[in-house]
Amino acid sequence: MKDPGSEHPLLFLDVDGVLNAFAFDSRLASFDDFEEHEVMLDEGNGFRMILDLCLSRSMGERIGSLSAEIVWATTWEHNADSIVAPLCGLPRSLRVLTRPRSTTRMDGAWKFDEVRRVVTDEMRPFVWIDDDIDAFRLGPESARRWAAALPVQNLLLAPDPRTGITHGHLETIEDFLHRMI
Repeated sequence: MKDPGSEHPLLFLDVDGVLNAFAFDSRLASFDDFEEHEVMLDEGNGFRMILDLCLSRSMGERIGSLSAEIVWATTWEHNADSIVAPLCGLPRSLRVLTRPRSTTRMDGAWKFDEVRRVVTDEMRPFVWIDDDIDAFRLGPESARRWAAALPVQNLLLAPDPRTGITHGHLETIEDFLHRMI
Protein backbone atom coordinates (compact mmCIF):
# COMPACT_ATOMS: atom_id res chain seq x y z
CA MET A 1 0.00 0.00 0.00
CA LYS A 2 1.30 3.44 -0.92
CA ASP A 3 1.69 6.35 1.47
CA PRO A 4 -1.50 8.44 1.02
CA GLY A 5 0.41 11.73 1.16
CA SER A 6 3.08 10.75 -1.36
CA GLU A 7 1.21 11.56 -4.56
CA HIS A 8 -1.52 13.75 -6.00
CA PRO A 9 -5.11 12.65 -5.45
CA LEU A 10 -6.63 10.42 -8.12
CA LEU A 11 -9.27 11.65 -10.53
CA PHE A 12 -11.31 8.85 -12.10
CA LEU A 13 -12.78 10.22 -15.33
CA ASP A 14 -15.60 8.84 -17.46
CA VAL A 15 -16.20 9.94 -21.07
CA ASP A 16 -19.86 9.58 -22.08
CA GLY A 17 -22.07 12.00 -20.20
CA VAL A 18 -19.01 13.61 -18.57
CA LEU A 19 -16.64 14.82 -21.31
CA ASN A 20 -18.88 13.75 -24.17
CA ALA A 21 -22.15 15.58 -23.62
CA PHE A 22 -24.03 12.89 -25.54
CA ALA A 23 -27.46 14.42 -24.91
CA PHE A 24 -25.99 17.89 -25.50
CA ASP A 25 -28.23 20.88 -24.83
CA SER A 26 -26.48 24.16 -25.70
CA ARG A 27 -28.94 26.10 -23.50
CA LEU A 28 -27.61 24.28 -20.44
CA ALA A 29 -23.92 24.05 -21.39
CA SER A 30 -21.37 25.70 -19.15
CA PHE A 31 -18.64 25.75 -21.83
CA ASP A 32 -19.25 27.53 -25.13
CA ASP A 33 -16.77 25.63 -27.31
CA PHE A 34 -18.39 22.20 -27.68
CA GLU A 35 -17.66 20.68 -31.08
CA GLU A 36 -19.05 17.56 -32.70
CA HIS A 37 -16.59 14.89 -33.86
CA GLU A 38 -17.25 11.73 -35.79
CA VAL A 39 -14.80 8.99 -34.81
CA MET A 40 -14.32 5.39 -35.84
CA LEU A 41 -13.59 2.73 -33.27
CA ASP A 42 -11.77 -0.29 -34.62
CA GLU A 43 -11.42 -3.02 -32.05
CA GLY A 44 -9.10 -5.01 -34.33
CA ASN A 45 -11.46 -7.97 -34.57
CA GLY A 46 -13.28 -6.78 -37.69
CA PHE A 47 -15.79 -4.83 -35.59
CA ARG A 48 -15.90 -1.12 -36.40
CA MET A 49 -18.25 1.57 -35.15
CA ILE A 50 -18.67 5.20 -36.06
CA LEU A 51 -19.58 7.32 -33.04
CA ASP A 52 -20.42 10.97 -32.56
CA LEU A 53 -18.71 12.87 -29.77
CA CYS A 54 -19.56 16.33 -28.48
CA LEU A 55 -16.48 17.68 -26.66
CA SER A 56 -15.23 20.97 -25.26
CA ARG A 57 -11.51 21.65 -25.62
CA SER A 58 -11.49 24.28 -22.86
CA MET A 59 -13.21 21.81 -20.50
CA GLY A 60 -10.59 19.15 -21.23
CA GLU A 61 -7.71 21.59 -20.82
CA ARG A 62 -9.08 22.75 -17.48
CA ILE A 63 -9.42 19.15 -16.28
CA GLY A 64 -5.87 18.46 -17.49
CA SER A 65 -4.56 21.35 -15.39
CA LEU A 66 -5.95 19.96 -12.11
CA SER A 67 -3.52 18.82 -9.41
CA ALA A 68 -4.62 15.22 -9.70
CA GLU A 69 -3.54 12.02 -11.40
CA ILE A 70 -6.20 11.44 -14.05
CA VAL A 71 -7.27 7.83 -14.54
CA TRP A 72 -9.64 6.89 -17.35
CA ALA A 73 -12.63 5.01 -15.89
CA THR A 74 -14.74 4.56 -18.99
CA THR A 75 -16.10 1.91 -21.33
CA TRP A 76 -13.93 3.65 -23.96
CA GLU A 77 -10.95 2.15 -22.09
CA HIS A 78 -7.71 2.75 -24.11
CA ASN A 79 -9.68 4.51 -26.86
CA ALA A 80 -10.20 7.35 -24.39
CA ASP A 81 -6.46 7.97 -24.39
CA SER A 82 -5.92 7.56 -28.13
CA ILE A 83 -9.12 9.13 -29.51
CA VAL A 84 -10.85 11.30 -26.89
CA ALA A 85 -7.86 12.94 -25.18
CA PRO A 86 -6.47 14.64 -28.32
CA LEU A 87 -9.92 15.94 -29.31
CA CYS A 88 -10.62 17.57 -25.96
CA GLY A 89 -7.23 18.88 -24.89
CA LEU A 90 -6.38 16.28 -22.26
CA PRO A 91 -2.87 14.86 -21.97
CA ARG A 92 -2.08 11.44 -23.47
CA SER A 93 -0.64 8.37 -21.76
CA LEU A 94 -2.98 8.52 -18.78
CA ARG A 95 -3.64 5.41 -16.73
CA VAL A 96 -6.65 3.40 -17.97
CA LEU A 97 -8.93 1.08 -16.02
CA THR A 98 -9.95 -1.90 -18.14
CA ARG A 99 -12.90 -4.23 -17.89
CA PRO A 100 -11.64 -7.58 -16.58
CA ARG A 101 -11.99 -10.31 -19.21
CA SER A 102 -13.62 -12.52 -16.59
CA THR A 103 -16.51 -10.15 -15.94
CA THR A 104 -19.91 -10.70 -17.46
CA ARG A 105 -20.83 -7.09 -16.74
CA MET A 106 -21.03 -5.49 -20.19
CA ASP A 107 -22.33 -2.11 -19.04
CA GLY A 108 -20.16 0.32 -17.12
CA ALA A 109 -20.86 -1.31 -13.74
CA TRP A 110 -17.45 -3.03 -13.83
CA LYS A 111 -15.95 0.44 -13.24
CA PHE A 112 -17.14 0.35 -9.61
CA ASP A 113 -15.14 -2.84 -9.03
CA GLU A 114 -12.03 -1.38 -10.67
CA VAL A 115 -12.22 1.97 -8.86
CA ARG A 116 -12.63 0.08 -5.57
CA ARG A 117 -9.56 -2.04 -6.37
CA VAL A 118 -7.35 0.98 -7.14
CA VAL A 119 -8.55 2.98 -4.12
CA THR A 120 -8.02 -0.02 -1.82
CA ASP A 121 -4.51 -0.58 -3.22
CA GLU A 122 -3.42 3.07 -3.12
CA MET A 123 -5.55 4.67 -0.37
CA ARG A 124 -5.21 8.19 -1.78
CA PRO A 125 -7.82 10.93 -1.80
CA PHE A 126 -9.82 10.78 -5.01
CA VAL A 127 -12.47 12.35 -7.19
CA TRP A 128 -14.75 10.12 -9.28
CA ILE A 129 -16.76 11.74 -12.08
CA ASP A 130 -19.34 9.56 -13.82
CA ASP A 131 -22.86 10.47 -14.90
CA ASP A 132 -23.97 6.93 -13.91
CA ILE A 133 -22.32 6.93 -10.47
CA ASP A 134 -25.64 6.64 -8.64
CA ALA A 135 -26.48 3.46 -10.56
CA PHE A 136 -23.31 1.60 -9.51
CA ARG A 137 -23.92 -1.03 -6.85
CA LEU A 138 -22.19 -4.07 -5.49
CA GLY A 139 -25.01 -5.99 -3.85
CA PRO A 140 -26.69 -3.59 -1.43
CA GLU A 141 -23.70 -1.22 -1.39
CA SER A 142 -23.88 1.86 -3.61
CA ALA A 143 -20.80 3.70 -4.82
CA ARG A 144 -21.68 6.67 -2.62
CA ARG A 145 -22.17 4.52 0.50
CA TRP A 146 -18.85 2.76 -0.15
CA ALA A 147 -17.03 6.09 -0.61
CA ALA A 148 -18.59 7.64 2.50
CA ALA A 149 -17.20 4.80 4.63
CA LEU A 150 -13.63 5.15 3.37
CA PRO A 151 -10.79 6.51 5.54
CA VAL A 152 -9.64 8.75 2.65
CA GLN A 153 -11.21 11.99 1.48
CA ASN A 154 -13.21 11.65 -1.70
CA LEU A 155 -15.63 13.47 -3.96
CA LEU A 156 -18.13 11.76 -6.26
CA LEU A 157 -19.82 13.80 -8.99
CA ALA A 158 -22.56 12.81 -11.45
CA PRO A 159 -22.84 15.44 -14.22
CA ASP A 160 -25.97 15.86 -16.29
CA PRO A 161 -25.22 14.06 -19.62
CA ARG A 162 -26.77 17.02 -21.48
CA THR A 163 -23.95 19.30 -20.29
CA GLY A 164 -21.10 17.13 -19.11
CA ILE A 165 -18.82 18.70 -16.53
CA THR A 166 -19.68 22.32 -15.76
CA HIS A 167 -17.64 25.23 -14.46
CA GLY A 168 -19.39 24.65 -11.11
CA HIS A 169 -18.22 21.01 -11.02
CA LEU A 170 -14.68 22.10 -11.77
CA GLU A 171 -14.74 24.74 -9.04
CA THR A 172 -15.94 22.08 -6.58
CA ILE A 173 -13.13 19.75 -7.71
CA GLU A 174 -10.51 22.52 -7.47
CA ASP A 175 -11.67 23.37 -3.93
CA PHE A 176 -11.51 19.70 -2.94
CA LEU A 177 -8.02 19.24 -4.42
CA HIS A 178 -6.80 22.46 -2.79
CA ARG A 179 -7.86 21.10 0.62
CA MET A 180 -5.80 17.95 -0.08
CA ILE A 181 -2.53 19.93 -0.36
